[in-house]
Amino acid sequence: MKLSSTLSRNFVDAIVESVLFYPEDFEPLYSLVTNKETKLSWRAAWACEKLSELTPEWFIPKYDEIVCLTLSMKHSGTKRLLLSILYNLPVPAEFPVELYNFCLEKMLSPDEAIAIQALCIKLAYKIALKEPELLSEIRLYLENAETEYFSTGVKNCIRNVLKKINSSQR
Repeated sequence: MKLSSTLSRNFVDAIVESVLFYPEDFEPLYSLVTNKETKLSWRAAWACEKLSELTPEWFIPKYDEIVCLTLSMKHSGTKRLLLSILYNLPVPAEFPVELYNFCLEKMLSPDEAIAIQALCIKLAYKIALKEPELLSEIRLYLENAETEYFSTGVKNCIRNVLKKINSSQR
């Protein structure tokens, strides 16, 4: 299996191109995201994340499943990729409470990777757009964050989301 060997961005792009040409290969690729072998799971998630940018409609029926995977994922890299897939998808009509709560919990958590924190901030904002009264909750979290303890990337994300919230509530 090629996903079990070292991968480059070009190789992942080739996998994505192949799956786009042979859509029947999507399900087998997607099923590898739950593989017990961490490297294989992460690499499959990487290819799926790229596919979600191009064909989000393939992932929409799997939204709840991806949320469950994200909530239980221990591997930081795979968790980041799953969050990115969710970010690439439209927020479903039924409000994803568990995902929203997860994002609130992780967006300012020093135990999480910078990319996970930033994705959680952006995803919480995107979800809250479905329930605008939640925008004030996110604003409070972000305005009260002691940003000197965060990376530049997280600080920028906080600043950008606060700008969006403030401009939408004028």
